[in-house]
Amino acid sequence: MPLRHRLGLALACWLGCVAPLPAAAQTLTMGVEAPFGLDPHFLFAGPNMAAARHIYDSLINRDAESRFVPGIVESWRMLDDRTWELTLRRGVTFHNGSPFTAEDVAFTLARVPNLPNNPGPYTSNLRTISRVEIVDSHTVRILTDRTNPVLVGQLTNIFVLSRSAAEGASTGDFDSGRAAIGTGPFRLVQARGTEGMVIARNETYWGEGAAYERVELRVIGNDATRLAALLAGDVDLIESVPSANVERLERDPRIAIFRRNSDRIMYLLPNIRAGLTLLTDATGQPLRDNPLRDLRVRQALSLAIDRQALVSRALDGQGVATAQMVPEQFGGHDPGYAVPRADPARARALLAEAGYPSGFGMTIGCSNNRYTNDARVCQAAGQMLSRAGLQIKVETQPWNVFSPRTVETRNDLPVMLYGLSLSSSRDASYILSTAVHTRNVAEAFGQGNRGQFSDARLDGLIDAVIIRSDEGREAALRHAMREAMDQMPIIPLYNQVVIAAARRGITYTPRMDEQMVAYQARPDRGTAQGATR
Repeated sequence: MPLRHRLGLALACWLGCVAPLPAAAQTLTMGVEAPFGLDPHFLFAGPNMAAARHIYDSLINRDAESRFVPGIVESWRMLDDRTWELTLRRGVTFHNGSPFTAEDVAFTLARVPNLPNNPGPYTSNLRTISRVEIVDSHTVRILTDRTNPVLVGQLTNIFVLSRSAAEGASTGDFDSGRAAIGTGPFRLVQARGTEGMVIARNETYWGEGAAYERVELRVIGNDATRLAALLAGDVDLIESVPSANVERLERDPRIAIFRRNSDRIMYLLPNIRAGLTLLTDATGQPLRDNPLRDLRVRQALSLAIDRQALVSRALDGQGVATAQMVPEQFGGHDPGYAVPRADPARARALLAEAGYPSGFGMTIGCSNNRYTNDARVCQAAGQMLSRAGLQIKVETQPWNVFSPRTVETRNDLPVMLYGLSLSSSRDASYILSTAVHTRNVAEAFGQGNRGQFSDARLDGLIDAVIIRSDEGREAALRHAMREAMDQMPIIPLYNQVVIAAARRGITYTPRMDEQMVAYQARPDRGTAQGATR
């Protein structure tokens, strides 16, 4: 039967065609949204990190709520303001049988900044590290050039490689599977490129063993197709459940929905670079000057967006409207910073004050397979901006096309829908130093600042707050965030919600960092089938 007929049949028989999970199933099949690579230091993005967590261990682990917990690094401590000591777990081996030692940690930290042609390097996670010292085979000291209270969080994004297996290996060697050797809960069986991968349980894993002997990750980019595959029994567990279907799925006793507020803030990112061809005047003629450089214009964009309506309509209520840079449970969140009420009339007035009484033409660019309902959100945001007098064109692209296009040196999009995951610090310091701070490649600042925003005074505030470890850190973070939001380098819209779904017989614990990892899936041994977690 052709695939399109199978998918149609699956959706048509919603109430009767959910295949049961075999009682003694040892294979888990997961439907994931986006393609991924297997080099854990190439392209710092969620899909790649989720794939990496199967095969490799990060230096410091984080649990489902993004708290920093021991793993192959058994403990850590600060010897002084600029020296961290890591004690490595003994008895850990890589998938090829070689022992895990301090040499592998030093090799890993040295490889990250030296990977050539990396469009999204992991170097921001090495910020402040000046030297790595091997004390003995299972002790490493990391020296920093200034106090860095969130270094441990940064290391949750650094995946450890075997020096003997990875030295001299290219990203292609990893993607083919030849060099994809880690200490993680699964070992690679087959790399399938953009189609996914097959992995098997690591029987010598240092921690609690995975529940499934074999896992197949299938990349299914289309939301409806991914859901249809679950309903047809072709996959057992899927991520990024279409929000419009959540209510119906919750009523089906044979499907379980699992959700958690994520660590990701979604925002509009204005590009203030000169010479953008996708900006025009009200008659369609190219603009000589970029209106987004004017704070009043950026304020108008914010006032044009009805955040509550955006969450309700484009996300079917599966999100949390916000005007802040961090979710509620993270450091720097300010309970007194309210979500602004949409005011298209005031937005028009601000545009007129800035010299654009008839508005201007602008393209808003978004991915269409990276974030929850990203293309739908983009269309809704475009309509709201249009009501404020702007002539909006919406352009959506697959993530693997959209992301490289937005790299600073070739970014031609005036405004982008973007999202940043904040578990690296669990506070506002990460987004301030990554998306607000002036880009400084040498010191790994501004890696996510793709709109060329720069403010020396804000840079100074950020530089000062990120090294604070005293009781005043929280208040200083809130102050820096408020000062940044007054300048609107980014325009926060909402906090994403993680939504996963599984067939009966499986329970899954979503991660706040949105990374779907098979290790979090278990056979359901008593929880009521279909319950929402």
